[in-house]
Amino acid sequence: MPDKIEPIERELLAILEQAIEEERNSAGRYRRGAELSSDPDAKKMFERLVQDEEAHERVLKERYYEIKKRLGLKAYKQS
Repeated sequence: MPDKIEPIERELLAILEQAIEEERNSAGRYRRGAELSSDPDAKKMFERLVQDEEAHERVLKERYYEIKKRLGLKAYKQS
């Protein structure tokens, strides 16, 4: 990240980056739980948790890209 970023903004971006990665990891873990589950109720629960984590990731990414845009930084959106 460029030096012109204030320390607080730099920390916020780092926190968001970490949170996005954690949401991805959680979604992957729950996806695996759904694959392994033979109980329909448990499978449904895991699938819902995947959806929740994916929604959280979208919210975090939106905020991340808003901050980068406000700071005039390039932000390449990833799917």
